[in-house]
Amino acid sequence: MRIGWLLAFFFCVQLHAETLDIAAEDAWPPFSDSNGEGYSRQLAEAAFSLSGISLNIHTVPYARALSMTRAGTVDACWNVTRQPSTEVDFIFGEIPLFQAAASYFYKKGKARGFHKPEEIPDGTRVAVINGYEYGEEFEHNKKRFNLVEVSKQSQMLALLMNERVDVAILFDHVFDYIMASEYLDKNVFEKGYTNHISDIYIAFSRRKPDAEHYAKMLDAGLLQLKDSGEYERILSAAPVI
Repeated sequence: MRIGWLLAFFFCVQLHAETLDIAAEDAWPPFSDSNGEGYSRQLAEAAFSLSGISLNIHTVPYARALSMTRAGTVDACWNVTRQPSTEVDFIFGEIPLFQAAASYFYKKGKARGFHKPEEIPDGTRVAVINGYEYGEEFEHNKKRFNLVEVSKQSQMLALLMNERVDVAILFDHVFDYIMASEYLDKNVFEKGYTNHISDIYIAFSRRKPDAEHYAKMLDAGLLQLKDSGEYERILSAAPVI
């Protein structure tokens, strides 16, 4: 009888277990790599697990992750900057997953010394990732630039190397990770000033009726992780290269 009761209990738990469909970008290591693995997944899974929620991961290019979330094909996607242009489309919690700084990168000897987007001259060839957010100031100025949008970080570096663009905007940790994982020479490139520092969030679909509920659950989970020290442990652990 006891075994039967336990089986019935676990079967009931499975029926009521909550699972969220998450679109994970495939080209932003060490935060989210080609398998959707990285710091973003570790933090999200740890935070949601405290509420008994599991994640079903769909690894896709970043622009598609945004599109799927807007359409309600998935519940949410991660690594989205919260700014006016994204708040129109998505629901956010109050607690970011983490902060990330992005800088101007040049081919060695070709640095232009831009401090901020408004200093970039009209027509400058700027390499960016399709769909990424680069801060409000960049949004206000980007129509002046000759944007070269690609889907992979390595493509931006190749464009710099071949002088097909004048500058690329990369997140600092991502640049360091690519240099180490692909055994590339960092001295070939020159890092300039910081373009922006972003609070990076999980963005929830406005087409999902429980989006605000899950955003609050994520906030609660992240706060618990920080209180326990687990948050810092995750982010301080060296990524697998």
